[in-house]
Amino acid sequence: MRRYLYCGSMKDLEIKDYDVVIIGSGIAGLYASLHIDPYLKVALVTKVDLKTSNSYYAQGGIASVIAPNDTFEGHIEDTLVAGAGLCNEEAVKVLVEEGPENIAELVKLNVPFDTNPEGELMITREGGHSCRRIVHCGGDATGRETTKQLAQIVMEKENIDIFFNTFLIDILSEDGHVTGAVVSGSDSTQFILRASNIILATGGIGYLYKYTTNPRAAVGDGVACAKRAGAECENMEMVQFHPTTLYCPEYSERLFLISEAVRGEGGILRDSKGVAFMADKHKLKDLAPRDIVTRFILKELEKSGDTNVFLDVSSMSDEFFSHRFPTIYSECHKLGVNVPVDEIPVRPAQHYMMGGIKTDLNGMTNIDGLYACGEAACTGIHGANRLASNSILECLVFGRRAARHINEAKRQKSRITLPDAPDFKGAASSDEIEKDREAIRCCMSEKAGAVRTVADMTAGRNFIRSLCDKYEHLHLSEKDAYEVCNMAETALMIFDAALARKESVGAHYVIG
Repeated sequence: MRRYLYCGSMKDLEIKDYDVVIIGSGIAGLYASLHIDPYLKVALVTKVDLKTSNSYYAQGGIASVIAPNDTFEGHIEDTLVAGAGLCNEEAVKVLVEEGPENIAELVKLNVPFDTNPEGELMITREGGHSCRRIVHCGGDATGRETTKQLAQIVMEKENIDIFFNTFLIDILSEDGHVTGAVVSGSDSTQFILRASNIILATGGIGYLYKYTTNPRAAVGDGVACAKRAGAECENMEMVQFHPTTLYCPEYSERLFLISEAVRGEGGILRDSKGVAFMADKHKLKDLAPRDIVTRFILKELEKSGDTNVFLDVSSMSDEFFSHRFPTIYSECHKLGVNVPVDEIPVRPAQHYMMGGIKTDLNGMTNIDGLYACGEAACTGIHGANRLASNSILECLVFGRRAARHINEAKRQKSRITLPDAPDFKGAASSDEIEKDREAIRCCMSEKAGAVRTVADMTAGRNFIRSLCDKYEHLHLSEKDAYEVCNMAETALMIFDAALARKESVGAHYVIG
């Protein structure tokens, strides 16, 4: 793996000084930035804008112990069961016990949670949870409403500069300490953000797959950059597939998610003959953990030859469904699915990465001053399978912890030694780069899906390895080339980790 993607002379780049650099503008990045001491100067870097993130598209809600009949022990146990024995129990305990205070803080920040007529938070249930503990906004628009409100507050902070349409190229480090980041700005001008504290909140890796709920920007940039800088990554083989995305023959780049909360409110999965096939498959039936529901749907599709199964929502009234799930209601009707009368055609697609950049309980990596939080990080909370709606909670709890740790550390500005320009001769054409991008996506979908074989993973790994070798010594100068290189490096980590884990567990399910 090459150390740097940037191929010019870093010594010629403009240097902009900050105390903290946060890469990523989803909920993890935004919330962390709000907890940095106001006397520290912060650069918030977003690859596109404040609306393009997995956080923004998150529907379901945030899991937390709010209901009087719920307990920390219950939430911890549900998380551990879903994680199939691979969770870091200490991290899970921190997540659950600090959950309610973070929800209370969001309420103070005027995040518009749904409430009942008495003004109490409305709480729903999702897959894998033993009781109702999911708070939500706008019915099924929790990510959107939370991101919008946090972004509005961030934009008013005098100590935070936002860099829009700015791409992370490389993380700089020296003697085990982070020193800065090389980025490409909105006008394609490259420069260095010098800082002794960097938080990577770059989200997921969904666009490595042909079928995903993630936006196009989610290609694993942060994970690849961290790895090149020497950060440890963990559980990269644990890629979660959501059981229910809206099936539409007119495929679009980002598949529309049908929230697990729909099943939490009574939705039932049925095959093309109307059989509720999850009824006898798991004690939680349609609310079994995601990896289990996904595999049973795929098994049904393989058996029947159908393109999709169906989600029966007829137990809900039109008034209830349209109010509780307005986004889903609108999208279904737009495509001619007259919910709740009509059943919703659904099938699994890639959704979330449980692994990522390995961190401690304060979000710090093995490199001093380099932090990660949100989906890019591996705190060990999710183990082999993420429990529904623990993702935004993780963004909040560990985004705040990372910020507080930075505040307490009071790191001084690091000296920065910049490398000479490498002597690379060849370059890939734009057409070749796009061809390689699509080849990676096809390879990951076919060889590293929800059901895997050793033969497929080996073939996939060999192909991705050849792409990594190809880009190892090429001159890179465009965002698309940097991105494809990051995609290949991240895909290789997934295959290497998948082949190294010999047993099937959670989302890593191997047959033959």
